Amino acid sequence: MKKGFFIIAYIFYSLLQATSIFAGNGNNGGGNTDNKNEKIVSTFIVQSFKISKDGMVNWTTNSEHGSLPFIVEQYIFDKWVKVGEVSGIGTPTPNSYSVPVILHTGENKFRVRQKGYDKMSRFSDTFTYYSKKEPISYTITDKNQTVSFSGDTYFIIYNPYGAIVKQGYGNSVDISNYTKGYYCLVYDNKLGGFEKKKVLFKNTPFPIVIDPPHWLRKK
Repeated sequence: MKKGFFIIAYIFYSLLQATSIFAGNGNNGGGNTDNKNEKIVSTFIVQSFKISKDGMVNWTTNSEHGSLPFIVEQYIFDKWVKVGEVSGIGTPTPNSYSVPVILHTGENKFRVRQKGYDKMSRFSDTFTYYSKKEPISYTITDKNQTVSFSGDTYFIIYNPYGAIVKQGYGNSVDISNYTKGYYCLVYDNKLGGFEKKKVLFKNTPFPIVIDPPHWLRKK
């Protein structure tokens, strides 16, 4: 009877040892996984960069060592603005990418960048394209409740205090709910503006006068 008890105890002890070993291997395996998940930093090199007249940015890279998103930036008026994004393939061999953009009149500047897990951004050189497209103009329509552009454009509207109240792409902006004051308008890489007066009654048959401030009027 005792002999049988000791045999059962020995088997149970062996099973415990085996379980501990497997558990240890599992922990080691987790450590190996952590080692494999190394932090990715940006290492890309641009081989070629082209901008087509229909607004397509194309570039080829090599020396990627991990998949990171490529951010396409365009220089608009006085700052770099994100205009597109695509996931990086992440292999050292040459990889090609394309992103559609909206060109503004005249000189257009573009670049691509990546930010690694070290929070460090890597930038390409700046590439320039001169567009011969017709200049964009704007008017105030819908009884002075809408800014209408003659074509699609990137725009930024600053309120009287210099804060951005609206930015994006399009051919019109609803300004019906804007408070009174002078607003600066960046569009087609140019500067404009308008004065918004207080609206007492919406949809009134009487037009609301919105004129550019004197310092923005053309001489």
